[in-house]
Amino acid sequence: MPQTLRLHSVDMSNFLFGILSNLALLAIVLIACHVHSRLTPGAALNGARIFVALELTALLLDTTLTFLVFADAQSRYGPFCTPAAFFRRVGAYGLAMLAAFAWHYVACRTRPRKTPASKTLVIRTSPYSESHLPM
Repeated sequence: MPQTLRLHSVDMSNFLFGILSNLALLAIVLIACHVHSRLTPGAALNGARIFVALELTALLLDTTLTFLVFADAQSRYGPFCTPAAFFRRVGAYGLAMLAAFAWHYVACRTRPRKTPASKTLVIRTSPYSESHLPM
């Protein structure tokens, strides 16, 4: 009985490590995209979409490793090539992607909206300048 509890706790700690490492990667990508968008003019980078692209690439590589590479060397990589271990990793990827989209949704809702030029009140203050007030 203690052996199964130990195995379960190892599986749970591997799952939690997967989630925490993916969330750390999410934070790094969001910070890097924010800094890049602040320093360079032009269109801002969407950190959530970049993170999801990275996660989908990692999921594709993880699938390849699990079912092609690790499956051929089960004596050496036995715990990593089981379908249960793979689906735990897929769950960690999925939760991190949901967190990225939730972060993006919350960030977009709290950010003030830019009003189009047609919705501004223009006041001529002098022959050389104008004041634009959003309505």
